[in-house]
Amino acid sequence: MRKILVAIGLVLATAVTSEAALIASASVDGGGIIFAVDNQFVNTCGSPVVGPCQLPDTDPTLGSLVIGSHTISGNLLVLPTVQTQDIASVPGTINRLDSTGTQFTNNDTVSHSVQVAIGATDFFGPSTEAFTTGAGQFSTLGGGYSDTSITMRWFDDPLNEQGALTPGAVQPGSLLDIFSFAPTANPQSFSHNGGPFAVNDPGLFSMTLQFDATVGPGVRLTGREQTEVKPLVAVSAPGALSLIALGAMVLGWRRFTN
Repeated sequence: MRKILVAIGLVLATAVTSEAALIASASVDGGGIIFAVDNQFVNTCGSPVVGPCQLPDTDPTLGSLVIGSHTISGNLLVLPTVQTQDIASVPGTINRLDSTGTQFTNNDTVSHSVQVAIGATDFFGPSTEAFTTGAGQFSTLGGGYSDTSITMRWFDDPLNEQGALTPGAVQPGSLLDIFSFAPTANPQSFSHNGGPFAVNDPGLFSMTLQFDATVGPGVRLTGREQTEVKPLVAVSAPGALSLIALGAMVLGWRRFTN
């Protein structure tokens, strides 16, 4: 098992280039990792999708990772998901990592578990506080809920390490917030707001969103949304803002030339 995980890690390390990366990874029932990388259009997955494999980004816009509709082994229907990264440029603007899933439907006769992570690097500091949100809705297509729940997590890493190389609950940096929900009514929505959380991100940093869910037979998860935001604050050191601007120019050049 360890050899398999190492091999998957090497594939992801090859796929994630040296510039800022926005990536998503997932695993169903503990199976092989399914991943996608912003602005990489490779598709090594079959139909139905069985990991390990790579799905293509369907949006050429940098900072927007859109994954189309797919059927995953186990008769799970996943409609488009959108991951976006916004990098702050001047004090008062917001570093933001978003992930939204349209629908996840279990058309099987048994429950399935899923782990998902979304990570992005090279957000600009300094940032001193973070805010989190999460939301969604569960419904059943007939019958009751069976073993259905979701747990969301939000991470901050001042060392700017790439998150979501694996979809598990342990990601780079510190766990800022956690939220769990299990439905009891049909349909039933959930929502969560967290923060402000104190952080110390003086320079480039990364953020990671992660969730794991168990979805019973005939259950649908709709409008799953997670967001982490950190305002860019002013710095007192002379020329620091110029350095931030220079860093933004260098980052833009690196993205343009890759």
